[in-house]
Amino acid sequence: MQLSKRNLYRFPWSGNDNPIGWLEVTDKCNTYCRGCYRINGMQGHKSLEQIKDEVALLKKWRNCDNISIAGGEPLIHPDILEIIAYIRSLKMKPLILTNGIRLENDRPFLMELKKAGVIGFTFHIDSEQNRPHWKGKTEFELFELRQHFADMVHSVGGLFASFGMTVYPGNLDFVPEMVKWANRNVDRVHGLVLIGFRNAAMEGDYDYYADGKPIAPETSYFTDNTAESYLTSTDVYNKIKEHFPHYETSAYMGGSQTHDKLTWLVSAQLGTKHKMYGSVGAKVMELFQTIHHLRYGTYVIYSPSNKIPKIAFLLGMFDKGVRATSGKFWREVVRRPTELFKPIYVQSIGIIQGPDLMEDGRVDMCESCPDMTVWDGKLVHSCRMDEWRLYGSYLVAQPREAANGKVISPESIPVAEPAETIGK
Repeated sequence: MQLSKRNLYRFPWSGNDNPIGWLEVTDKCNTYCRGCYRINGMQGHKSLEQIKDEVALLKKWRNCDNISIAGGEPLIHPDILEIIAYIRSLKMKPLILTNGIRLENDRPFLMELKKAGVIGFTFHIDSEQNRPHWKGKTEFELFELRQHFADMVHSVGGLFASFGMTVYPGNLDFVPEMVKWANRNVDRVHGLVLIGFRNAAMEGDYDYYADGKPIAPETSYFTDNTAESYLTSTDVYNKIKEHFPHYETSAYMGGSQTHDKLTWLVSAQLGTKHKMYGSVGAKVMELFQTIHHLRYGTYVIYSPSNKIPKIAFLLGMFDKGVRATSGKFWREVVRRPTELFKPIYVQSIGIIQGPDLMEDGRVDMCESCPDMTVWDGKLVHSCRMDEWRLYGSYLVAQPREAANGKVISPESIPVAEPAETIGK
């Protein structure tokens, strides 16, 4: 399928009706990842009272199905069990985004997290981390650690487990190996999250301002140049598609400023432990979102179960992706009858392209950003929250040539007088 918005389902999420609420419980972390959006340890752990206030705001103004508990490293927060229990008490699903260091050799703690109500984990593991005992390991060598976490969560049962990595030009060719590993573990790996590396240049054709005053940005995502920031979600999609004919994406989110950007690409692959057969199409993605919203009043993105009944192949009557998948499955059953008795699993791949600085100084964000978080009682983009923490507002980029070193304010833009006053 040609990657085109016309062939994909556009997620209907909005600022006030979004499945995800992004909760940062601490900015402290027990490792360092290149490309992290957060300055480590600037403010420390939030109090339980502040966290409860932020969760309540997210529930009220985001209508969340899920709360993504992030940081920093959330598992080092001393009240993490109480935080999880509080979120579940409000009938939302707590998912922890973690580097896994706290869990690596502590299965009893994983059991405690499940008992408190966590629905699962997204483990961030890649070779650009300064991870204790794994520092300098290649992406291939890190499969041992990924497998350890996948097996541990699977052994506990009833939990969601996905794995994330930041994609740089230097490890783009590794992405197919990541997909191959996930497919082999389709019974215990619910999904992958592949995030394209992004940064902003300190030196270049822009000046930066906060509240109208020139500043030298100190956030972690400002670097000397943007040489590594050219990867797009389409680049990652094409790399996967080169190696896996069964893979296809079915849903997207666009950019906030441009008409052709694909900031989020989401697929749902179908297969057994023996073989991957295909991917659902846009119609099933739309049906899944619509039914959940009608039944529960919220949109959805995570589920602790990834098994689906074979009767779901009937959805192929109106979804060509499922129809093609069903045909491949039944042909394999004829050739290999034991396949009929194996469970069918669904496995997602999410590709995220972060913010882009445009030539005129505007920042192209993710449309209806799913990862909005709370800062000082208001919702802000989590990937740019350090701008608020450091400067009290979003930074404004001004092209030097266009602005001649001065900030262009809305009041300075000429506006034509009403027609009836012209000539008076």
